[in-house]
Amino acid sequence: MFSSTWYFKTEMEEPKEKVWNFFQKNDNLVAITGFPKIELEGDRTVYEGAQIVLHMNFYLFKLRWEGAIVERQEGAYFIDEGRKLPFPFRSWRHTHAFKETAEGKTRMIDRVEFSSWLPAPLIKLMLAGMFSDRKRQLRMYFKHVN
Repeated sequence: MFSSTWYFKTEMEEPKEKVWNFFQKNDNLVAITGFPKIELEGDRTVYEGAQIVLHMNFYLFKLRWEGAIVERQEGAYFIDEGRKLPFPFRSWRHTHAFKETAEGKTRMIDRVEFSSWLPAPLIKLMLAGMFSDRKRQLRMYFKHVN
C-alpha cells in the first residue's frame, strides 16, 4: 500500500464569501467536474455529518464513491473523508481551505491525504489532471455568473 499527501492551489478573482458559498452546495461539484461525469446522491449541502455518494461515469465503467463531511469551520475550511472508495483508493481525506488575499480575492488550498494500491506518483498525476480541470471549470463558471 502507498500513502502520501498532495496539495493544489487555486486562485480565484471572486471574494472568499462568494467562493465559499458556491462550495457549500454539493450539487456544484457536478457543475465543475468535466470528467468523469458525476451524479450526486445524498446530502445537498455541506455540513458536518453530511453523507455524499458519487456515481462516477468513466464511459467504459462506472464507480461509486461514498464519503462524509467530517469537519467544517464556517468560511474557513471543510474536510471530507472517503467511507467506501473505489479502486485504487484505500483511504481519502480532503481538506478544502479558503483564504482571502490582500487584494480581496480567494485562494483555495486543497490538501489530499490518501493511501492507495497504486504508487503515489501515479495517483498524484491523476489528481493534478482532475484538479486542473476543476480550476478551469470554476473559472468558466464564475465568468458566466458575473
